[in-house]
Amino acid sequence: MKHRPCRRLAILALAAATAAAFGTVAAADESLEDPARIADVARAAAARESGRPAAELEVGVIDPRLRLPACAAAPSGHLTPGTRSSAQLTVEIRCVSPPWRQFVAVRIRSLEPVVVAARPLGRLGVVSAEDVAVVPRELAGVPAGYFRRPEEVIGRIAQRTIGSGEVLLPTTVRPPPLVRRGQSVTVIAHAGGMSVRTAGLVQADAGLAERVQVRNTATGRTIEGVVRSSDTVEVSLE
Repeated sequence: MKHRPCRRLAILALAAATAAAFGTVAAADESLEDPARIADVARAAAARESGRPAAELEVGVIDPRLRLPACAAAPSGHLTPGTRSSAQLTVEIRCVSPPWRQFVAVRIRSLEPVVVAARPLGRLGVVSAEDVAVVPRELAGVPAGYFRRPEEVIGRIAQRTIGSGEVLLPTTVRPPPLVRRGQSVTVIAHAGGMSVRTAGLVQADAGLAERVQVRNTATGRTIEGVVRSSDTVEVSLE
């Protein structure tokens, strides 16, 4: 019985220490950035800069173990370059004070009209209206560069055998050649606000707006330009 007060004091001391410990953890948690706020900023930035409704955007899982100092003001978010037309966006979240940044993945979940092969296409075959169909596809599963309208692919040339239902891409169906290998063309070179015309020989077949190498017939030098017409290649020397 004599030791009971001491035991009570020990229990009270332990309880006080435990409460203090939990209080310290809570205070530390309050000093950390809330992952939920990071997710909200990422979704808002992705919606604002991609033009997509927020309901179509799915923010990737943010590691709950992330321990970033709480931002004094609301962090800002912007899409990283090269992700604006992709199904998988990347948002950079920045805090000014204290300074830190975090990258967050945001997935677009929506159905998009996509041009596919309505039937098998043979290599070097010319794509006709009967060869294509427009179907809804989950954007996240569609390769970048897909076409939305049949008129964008009709008249193009299949670069390989294409299976029925396959998504058509610029790499699989290319425009018909506008210039041919060995063809003489006019090369228009631009430099310093001036333009110079010379003759050249095309080194490969190429379609409108495609890049192609051309050999200058006067100097023998080979340069790369862009096909502008059936007899013109434009080169920028700047």
